[in-house]
Amino acid sequence: MFEQNNTDRNPFASTNANNALWSLSAQNSANNGSRGGSLPANSPQNAYSTPTLPPSSVINLSNSSDVVIGPMTQYQGPVTIYQYMDATVEARSMQANAINSSRTTTSTTVSQRVTFTSKLLILLLILVILVVGIILYVELMRPKSDGHAIYFIPNLGDGHLVVERDQWGSSENAKNLTIPLKHPIPYVMITHIGVQSQPCYNIYKCSIKMRSIQDAAIAEKALPDIQSNFYVSGDGYIYVGRGWHWANTYADRTLAITFMGDYVRHKPEKRQVEATKYLLAHALTNKYIALDYKLVAQNQTRKSKSPGAYVYSIIKKWPHFHPCGENNNPVCGSELGMAPYPWDAHA
Repeated sequence: MFEQNNTDRNPFASTNANNALWSLSAQNSANNGSRGGSLPANSPQNAYSTPTLPPSSVINLSNSSDVVIGPMTQYQGPVTIYQYMDATVEARSMQANAINSSRTTTSTTVSQRVTFTSKLLILLLILVILVVGIILYVELMRPKSDGHAIYFIPNLGDGHLVVERDQWGSSENAKNLTIPLKHPIPYVMITHIGVQSQPCYNIYKCSIKMRSIQDAAIAEKALPDIQSNFYVSGDGYIYVGRGWHWANTYADRTLAITFMGDYVRHKPEKRQVEATKYLLAHALTNKYIALDYKLVAQNQTRKSKSPGAYVYSIIKKWPHFHPCGENNNPVCGSELGMAPYPWDAHA
């Protein structure tokens, strides 16, 4: 690629180069002359001999090839070229790659989270729809109560709670009652379970006793339901039997209240007696019983030990007690045309 020049090809020895140099020298001489100075007539032809004249930087080349100006290094043999990158540039490049990788990873993670959350929300929505559908189905399929459903009285106060039929576990085998109880009711009759029955003192045992009484009435006595309208337990709770709107087994125009236990042998509890008074006060307030209602014991209407001597001795002292059927007094209900209507109708 490089061709060394001999003396014959030296540009400084060529005529064209000498002419160029003398032309530059002449111009410089003219310029110096115009400034008030002149060169001697016998100036040397070599411009480098004049200190005031710098070497020329103008080189004219023509019809030349493979010309190199300045130093050149030649290598003979195989050459390997290594490229070294600035440390700062390399660090920035690595940082940019790390940021891009982090952004890609973060984007993938967020996308995965969004997908998981969406699936979870869809699953929860499906579960809610299923639960609502089941509730609606159960409510729609529940049998509708007729217009003569048993009335559930509220709590009577002072801790005397009312336990409704569903709460004590009323039997599904109970038949629909057919004899309505007209208001206001003129008579209230007090009875007891008897037959050596033990009093009960908590809702668990009393609920079992209520179900036993109902099952015996349906299975053994062929009655459509339990006998009395209400039952009073030893803890002062009141259990709904036939309620306010249906006649009891004993007489159509009476409200039957039964003490749960055998009160020929046991004394009634104070709270039990108090709960009965609360129940009668509630009946008066809501006009279920007449203002001048007559309170009687079952043993006044038929030959019986009910409600037991202990209970009978207590209710005889109450204001509305009516001494019918004893001591040559008229038969109970005769003033209403109930006699000789049986007081044990088994209805």
